[in-house]
Amino acid sequence: MEWTALAATVLGAAIGVGSTLVTDRVSWRRDTRERDRETLRTVAAQFLEALTEARDAISDASRSEHLPVAERAQLARASTSAQGVHAKQYQLELLATPEVAESARDASYRLLLYRDAVVAGQLRDDPECTQARRAFREARQKLMTDMRSSLAPR
Repeated sequence: MEWTALAATVLGAAIGVGSTLVTDRVSWRRDTRERDRETLRTVAAQFLEALTEARDAISDASRSEHLPVAERAQLARASTSAQGVHAKQYQLELLATPEVAESARDASYRLLLYRDAVVAGQLRDDPECTQARRAFREARQKLMTDMRSSLAPR
């Protein structure tokens, strides 16, 4: 009888320890996923902020008719590097889903096309500049939609 009681006690302890380990593992996984999602959320927000700030600088340059073309071009050229757009894009690409990474690349590319239109001397209301600005806006909207989907709790 003592062996039976001892075996039952050992079995009960093993079940208890095992269930605690499983519960801890599930909790650890959930916490890790949440930390990863929060990191991605932060990096995504920083990238969107960089895109927006660079877009604003490009837009300001495109409205500055009083400035010589070369000066407007310099303001537009400096916009992406001043905001760290490419560095923040690469950070996002390291953490994001392939869909978000592709949308980030497209948004950056469209921003550069907008910048290049201003560098070429286009003003805000010129057709080429307007088209480039709208294409960037659409790419940024798609990026934000993809980001929201990627960041949704699972």
